[in-house]
Amino acid sequence: MKPLSRLLPLLVLVPALVQPAAAFAKNAAATETAKVSIKVLPGLVRFETTRFDVTAGAAVELTFSNDCVMPHNLVILKPDAEPAVIAAVNTMGLEGMEKNFVPVVPGIVAATKLLAPTKKEVLEFTAPEMEGEYPYVCTFPGHWFTMRGVMRVRAAGVKLDSAQKSTEKVVQVEDALKNSGMTHKPLGTFERPLVMRTFAPDPDLDPVVFAHHGVGKDAVKYDPATRLDITKKEKDPVTGVEREVPAVIKAEKGVAGAIAVNHGPDFSYVWDSTECRLLYVWRGGFLDMDTYWGKEPGSGRPKMYIPLLMGHLVYRASGPTPQALGTDPAPVFLGYKMEGGAPEFRYRIGARTYREKVVPSPKDGFELRVTLEGAASAPAWKVAPADVDAVRVREESGGLVLSIKDRPEPPQQKAKQSSEAKIKKP
Repeated sequence: MKPLSRLLPLLVLVPALVQPAAAFAKNAAATETAKVSIKVLPGLVRFETTRFDVTAGAAVELTFSNDCVMPHNLVILKPDAEPAVIAAVNTMGLEGMEKNFVPVVPGIVAATKLLAPTKKEVLEFTAPEMEGEYPYVCTFPGHWFTMRGVMRVRAAGVKLDSAQKSTEKVVQVEDALKNSGMTHKPLGTFERPLVMRTFAPDPDLDPVVFAHHGVGKDAVKYDPATRLDITKKEKDPVTGVEREVPAVIKAEKGVAGAIAVNHGPDFSYVWDSTECRLLYVWRGGFLDMDTYWGKEPGSGRPKMYIPLLMGHLVYRASGPTPQALGTDPAPVFLGYKMEGGAPEFRYRIGARTYREKVVPSPKDGFELRVTLEGAASAPAWKVAPADVDAVRVREESGGLVLSIKDRPEPPQQKAKQSSEAKIKKP
């Protein structure tokens, strides 16, 4: 038998031989480029790919295509970073459009630009070294509720699963706006409303109504190609020395994350997913989207992303949130679903979950129905002093029914509707 001292060099060599092989396998996995394609499902405001796998530290080439009629981006986040990122997006105001709704905050792994309809972008980045599940969302206000998926980061050597696709039925919208049947002055019908997540005009509402909104601020012009702010030269008024200063766009008044609903030319309203309340109601038209979509279907879009309100207001919210108890936290939007041909909105304030539905009327007045989930009695509701003559509240089937009279105001913009200004029925 050989002495142990003569075997020791051989024993020491074993890890030296194994370690380079493991390191080589890891490096080889990291140098392979993972190629992923993600599309937007037209008509659904969802990503086609809801999950994909990559190896930790690997190069990733992600092709993002927007086949929808609305603008979208794709932002990959670190685990647990979503609440802070979304909160930052909600305070960006018009700056959001200039910076693709990608705030400068920690927790963002990679992000595309905000893509117009029919556009695509190839996003190249390195997968995180830490294993885990990294969510990706569209950060255009209001879209992250439905546009979401997960990038799973796996250790080197672990088998990667095939990408997971959405099983939802796609609503075909060919060539985005161009052949979609959607006009720049769209209309739904009384029985079949048109629901749009969009920026909405702010017709000089009571500032108290926007208690949980960020304050709109001026935006610095931004170059998406270089991802840098744009500057201009001007002379210092004191020294006369020429200097570089940011090129600024003045903030416009608008409501981000709004949900606009149209029941035809006789009834439209805006419900806000941040304040979780009805903001205003109008008659005589819907929205003029020229400033939002561009003058021609499928054309490039201008830098003004707030559509114009057509017709005249008949109701506007005033005062603080009517259902809050004074010490409640900010409301949390839980989504909506179509019930009886109209959207029913769900939201939470503290431990209470509400359901709210606007019941339209082609004539004077309309109803707002509110129920409190799991409660035996109707929810509390505070009518603003300015509305006591127009709002009547009664209990019905464990909930509240608010009967609201019209208060017609001067027209916001003359409605120029035609038989063509309707959406095509599927």
